[in-house]
Amino acid sequence: MITARFASNVHPLRARGAARVRAFVEADIPQVAHVHRAAFAVEGDARLTEYTDYFKRVFLDSAADGITSLVCQEDDGRIAGFLGIVPRRMTVDGRRYQAAVSSQFIVDPQAHVGLVALRLAKAYLAGPQDLSIADEANDVSRKLWEGLGGTTALLLSMYWTRALRPAQLGLSFLRERRGFAPLAVAGHPIALVADGLAVRMPSSQFRQQPPSTGAEPLFAQTVVAHAPHVCGGTSLRVEYDEQTFQRLLDRTSRRAAGGRALNAVVKKDATIVGWYIAHIDADGTAEVAQIAATPATIHDVLDHLFYSAWQAGATSVTGRLDPRVMQPLSDKYCLFHRRGPWVLIKTNTPELLRALESGNTCLSRFDGEWSLRFHPQHA
Repeated sequence: MITARFASNVHPLRARGAARVRAFVEADIPQVAHVHRAAFAVEGDARLTEYTDYFKRVFLDSAADGITSLVCQEDDGRIAGFLGIVPRRMTVDGRRYQAAVSSQFIVDPQAHVGLVALRLAKAYLAGPQDLSIADEANDVSRKLWEGLGGTTALLLSMYWTRALRPAQLGLSFLRERRGFAPLAVAGHPIALVADGLAVRMPSSQFRQQPPSTGAEPLFAQTVVAHAPHVCGGTSLRVEYDEQTFQRLLDRTSRRAAGGRALNAVVKKDATIVGWYIAHIDADGTAEVAQIAATPATIHDVLDHLFYSAWQAGATSVTGRLDPRVMQPLSDKYCLFHRRGPWVLIKTNTPELLRALESGNTCLSRFDGEWSLRFHPQHA
C-alpha cells in the first residue's frame, strides 16, 4: 500500500499495459471512495454521501487552469489509484505563477502498487503548473518524487515544538509506548503539580503571562486584505480570494477527533499585527497550520498564540518551520526537529526554486494538504 501527497493535471498517459491515467470525474467517486477506505483504513466506514461531498467540494469544484485531479484506470474500468490535485495561485515579487498541491495519493492495495503510483506521479509532474508541491509525503513518496526529477525542501521539512506543560507532555510520550501507559496514568497527578509550579516560577521558561495584545475572530476578508503587507512583498506566498480562503478555513474548523480550532487575528491597539490558524487535538497538542506576522510583530503573535493555547489546556504547540521566523521561535524556547512528513517540490522556474531553497516563503501547512484532509463527520 502506498499513501502520499502530490499534485497536478495531465493528459492521458499510457505506459506498458492497458491502464491509463486520466482526469478525475464525478462518476469515479464511488470507486475512489472504495480505494480510499482500503488505503487509509478509514474508521467508521464513512458513508458514500460524505465522500461525494468531500471529493466534489475539494477536488472537482476547485479544478481550474487545466489542472485536475487524476485517476489510474485499468482496461476493465476499475480505478486502481487516485491523486487529488488543487490549483494555487502564487506570487513572488509581484509576479504570478500557477502552482498545484497534491493530496490523497492513494493506490488500491490489490493493484500493481508501484506501477500505478509511478504513472500517477509522472502524470502529475508533467502538468501545466509552474510549481508542483507535495507537503505531507512519506519516505516512499520522497524516493519516487526525487527519482522523477523533483527535490526535497529540507528547510520546509523541519518542525518546531514549544512545550507548555512539560511534565504532561513527557507523559504523553509514555502513553504512546507499549507497556508504559499505566505508568503515564499513575504519574498524571504528579505531572499536574509539576506543571503548575513550572508556569508560576518567575525565572521559568514555561511561565505564562497574559499578552500585551488583543485578538478578534479570523475571517478571510482580513487575511486577503493584509497578507501582502504581513507576508512581505518579495516572499513566495499563495494569493487567495476571499471565497477560497473562507472555504478552507471552514473545513479546518470542522476537523474531527474531538479537537477544536484555535484561530485569531492579533491586534495591538487598533492595528492588526498578524494572525494564526491552529487546531488543538484530542491529545492536547496544538497543531499550527499558519502563523503570519512581520519581523517587527512576530514576537507579539507568538506570545498570544502560546498563551491562548496554554489557556485552552494544550500541553504543547507545534508547527512546520517558517525559516524567516526561526530566530524568534528559538527566542521563545522552541525545539527544532525532523519528524516528517517531507515537503517535496518540482519547478523549472529559477525564481521559484531560489525562494523555496532559501526559505524566503510565506508557504504554510494551511496552503497545502492540512486543509484538504478527509474528515468523516461521524468518525
